[in-house]
Amino acid sequence: MKKMIMVTLILTNGLCGFAQVTIEECQRRAQEHYPLVKQYVQIEEAEVSRLANAGKGYLPQVKISGNASYRSEVTRLPFDASQWGIPGLDIPALSKDQYALSLDALQVLWDGGEIKSGKESVRTAAQVEKRRVAVGLYALYQQVNTAFFGVLLADAGLHQNKLLQEELARNYQRVQACVQHGISEETDLHVVRVEQLKAEQHATELAGVRAACIAILANLTGMEADETTDFVRPVLLPTVATSVSRPELSLYDAQIKNYEAENALVTAGLFPKFALFATGGYGKPGLNMLENRFAPYYIVGMKFEWNIGRFYTLKNRRKLIRNHIGQTEIQRELFLFNTRLDMIRKNKEIKQCAEQLKYDDEIIRLKTAIRKASEAKMTNGVLSVTELMRDLHAEQMAIQDKIRHEIAYMQALYDLKFTAGHTNE
Repeated sequence: MKKMIMVTLILTNGLCGFAQVTIEECQRRAQEHYPLVKQYVQIEEAEVSRLANAGKGYLPQVKISGNASYRSEVTRLPFDASQWGIPGLDIPALSKDQYALSLDALQVLWDGGEIKSGKESVRTAAQVEKRRVAVGLYALYQQVNTAFFGVLLADAGLHQNKLLQEELARNYQRVQACVQHGISEETDLHVVRVEQLKAEQHATELAGVRAACIAILANLTGMEADETTDFVRPVLLPTVATSVSRPELSLYDAQIKNYEAENALVTAGLFPKFALFATGGYGKPGLNMLENRFAPYYIVGMKFEWNIGRFYTLKNRRKLIRNHIGQTEIQRELFLFNTRLDMIRKNKEIKQCAEQLKYDDEIIRLKTAIRKASEAKMTNGVLSVTELMRDLHAEQMAIQDKIRHEIAYMQALYDLKFTAGHTNE
């Protein structure tokens, strides 16, 4: 039982060390890890605050005010009442120092829909900001694609380099045997050794490229990866994308809706406003100006307000909004035009890669046959080692061409999905 547990732990650790990573996971993790995603929370918080502030317009607007003043003159009657001889008629003069403290309340009854339109404008403006963030996040796809396929290309190159080194080792032993039998010279071993050193040098270069691409992916995604990480080749079916569903289109739609909400706000500002008001205060004098003493007072009523001046700029403001909408629609059409052109180019690139792949296997087969024949000739002493290395190099170039074509084909398919916006398919 203990042996079974130990074997399980060893296998588990081994599998953990060779974790598999797909390009879809890298893209998902990149969007989650990118600092720009934090702006979503900030935009939503700002939207909630602005909506709450706009909604406060329905609450009673309360204002407290006060003043104390001294006047050089006050209102007096233009005659002396005591001369009239009317008993009890004593009209006091107002004091030159006057005081007032008041509480004013205003309750909106109808504002022409200005508060409602203002809240809708806040919502549409927040959507514009979110769509801008989505466009910024979408740009990560291209960076992830480039780094991921860079790793795949380096992995394929390292795998082929390992096979090359094994083939060179066999040829070194074959040439060494020929030297011992007097068929080849010592310098022929040097020729093979030079090719071995070049292969090792190229392997070091490929390992460096792989490490750099992994470092970029780790920075973009926050994932931990090393030389043991298995980056899985995606399995894709060739498709011809015709429709566009990029986040930029949603951004243009959100901008147009925001301008339409702005236009509705302009319209709401043209209507008259009705409100109830109440004022309560305490001052000297009160509402009765003939009583020269401190007294409480209050006023209640209905208020009507209509800003006719807004009609002066109405035509120009709506013209500007229509202009902004028109510019946005042109930008949308231009974006679609350029994107479709790019899709045409990428579809042709995919077709070209597919055509090249048709010939790679046959070319490799023929190059391999030539290399094997050269090995036999070299063993029999009718071909130099230099010529053998030339044929071996030609075979390796054909294999590397196939590797590049395969990776380029896969990357072109993903680039087409990125260009068209079909990243979730």
